[in-house]
Amino acid sequence: MSKIKLALDVVSDLKSLTESIETLVHAMESNEVANEEPTKKKSKTKAKVEESENKEPEVGEATIETPVEEAPEEKQPTLEEVRAAMADKSRDGHREAVKAIITKYGANNLSSLDSKHYAAALKEVGELK
Repeated sequence: MSKIKLALDVVSDLKSLTESIETLVHAMESNEVANEEPTKKKSKTKAKVEESENKEPEVGEATIETPVEEAPEEKQPTLEEVRAAMADKSRDGHREAVKAIITKYGANNLSSLDSKHYAAALKEVGELK
């Protein structure tokens, strides 16, 4: 074997290893999120407010309107999540489609993709069949 062929094999093996590590990290991150259980404790003040909201006002008692809570924003995906999803699809034979999604948002590679496009890019990658 020529030295060039050996070097190309090493590069190919390193790329494969990188993708495997990214997949492993993504799996570990999603497992940690699934194992975490959010705990909600009511403060004394919040409990009193909820209690007063449930009882009807008496004569002469002023009512206080509480502001309506806004719906929480969707969680912005991280670079690692987008990278893992794209690596999975690339391994499944969608390499050109993944590259097209990256260039669609004005980037030459995933690292230069603007974080505001992560959610849309992740959605598009998820729709690849």
